[in-house]
Amino acid sequence: MYIQLLVLALSNGQYKSVWHRAVVNLDKGRMSVASFLCPCSAALISPPKKLIGEGSPTVYRSYTYAEYYNKFWSRNLDQKHCLELFKC
Repeated sequence: MYIQLLVLALSNGQYKSVWHRAVVNLDKGRMSVASFLCPCSAALISPPKKLIGEGSPTVYRSYTYAEYYNKFWSRNLDQKHCLELFKC
């Protein structure tokens, strides 16, 4: 889910990915591999300037990975996703 939200922010809201879903197979076991993308805390997350302009205003403000990380872990799970807090 994190990668899908990061891509949404980096694409200025233009790329919308589907949420991950798994299909259970009763005949075979399933193996999942967790992988993480954790840039340095000071990494700036923002769409390329090419994706922002007339007719395509900025959807999310620029933010650091540290800002995102702190908001993600400080919210309640029943609240809206923290990416919404970075909308312009």
